[in-house]
Amino acid sequence: MGFWKKLFGLEKAGSESSASPPETVSPREYLWREMEAALKAVPTVTEVTRLPDDYGLRFLKNGEAVQMYLDNLFAETREVSPDERAQQIGRFLSAFAGESRDKLSWKEARKRLLPVVRSATFGLMAPPGESRPRPMVERRTIPFLRELLVLDLPDATMYVQHDHLKEWGVSEAKAFKAAFANLDRIHASGVELQEENPSPLWSVDSNDTYEASRLLHPGFLASFTPRVNGRPIAIIPTRSTLVIAGDGDPALLKRLCTLAEREHEASTRGISPALYTVDDAGHVVPYRLAGNDEFAQLVRRGHLRLAMGEYATQKQLLEAQHAAEDVDVFVASFGVLVREQDNRPISWSSWSKDVDTLLPVTDVVAIQAGEEDFFMVAYPDVERIASRYLSFMPELWPPRYRTIAWPSNAVLNELRAAQVDLAAYADD
Repeated sequence: MGFWKKLFGLEKAGSESSASPPETVSPREYLWREMEAALKAVPTVTEVTRLPDDYGLRFLKNGEAVQMYLDNLFAETREVSPDERAQQIGRFLSAFAGESRDKLSWKEARKRLLPVVRSATFGLMAPPGESRPRPMVERRTIPFLRELLVLDLPDATMYVQHDHLKEWGVSEAKAFKAAFANLDRIHASGVELQEENPSPLWSVDSNDTYEASRLLHPGFLASFTPRVNGRPIAIIPTRSTLVIAGDGDPALLKRLCTLAEREHEASTRGISPALYTVDDAGHVVPYRLAGNDEFAQLVRRGHLRLAMGEYATQKQLLEAQHAAEDVDVFVASFGVLVREQDNRPISWSSWSKDVDTLLPVTDVVAIQAGEEDFFMVAYPDVERIASRYLSFMPELWPPRYRTIAWPSNAVLNELRAAQVDLAAYADD
């Protein structure tokens, strides 16, 4: 008990430590260190490491990998008394690293399931020495994002793994159905009109950490069609941010683009800097604008920033896996160039002769037939002309194709004939 008292500031430090001035650290860093120290003191816990791209920790408990995210805990404990802070942190640790509690039955779990939206590579980074992360239950319905399931417990939020479904004896479809039934009970709470003139601007201020999840609710975004100026659009730059407006007001559209990019960049819990809307069936889809004016380029930039970040993270993970498993496959980068004439961002990747490659899906592909022989081809044309030389990798998200052979001379000539001039490129 003395260790816990000292860790959480309930016991005075000894004279030796108090003789030296304390190191100045940020509150977030202080909590990070507290949790690291606390986990390392648990006998059943080993290999405590920080998550490389998120505010959290990864550790082994009885040999089983566990990931712990600290954003909610930091927010909940920052402005409470030392006693209350110690109690909350203790409960949080018990939920993850304490003695095993009775496992939730399906009857209990189904009441606590909720869907959350996260970036495509969220939670997938494996530490050195471990080639494969634990699989979370997921659905891929929106490009570069994932729908995950969480258990909303009193002391913690836990991501649902496939092992949970086995324990409960239920399918993914049944688990998602239960989660969305729970979301249906809360999706309308917290919706507020922030501005009425010159165009309506809405937000979700529920303070339940599931604000962004509302976007997943069937019909939620479509329900704003009569309440906004134009086609409804939404941003979810962070987990606790959901802002909705219409695209009928160009000035407001620009504000949303700027807000999404700024908040996503500033957050350790970022989801997406892109804009979203609904299709004719009411499904959430990326918001796109044709043309090369300022607004179209802003919208494109948000989607490409998301794609570039997710592919970069995926590349890092795949290269670590390949090194651990002695796999010789080149993971191509997702590059973006900006056209000087109109500031249009264009994504590209490269496919080189005799190089086994994992290609990301980009606007264009640089076909490298020789040191001085390369040309650009739009990705849809590469798929159409050279499909038998590409193999889709269904396990990868964001998507990639593996080049299984170099095109024949006849196919290479077809690709040359389809090459594009980047100065005139358009995919609208």
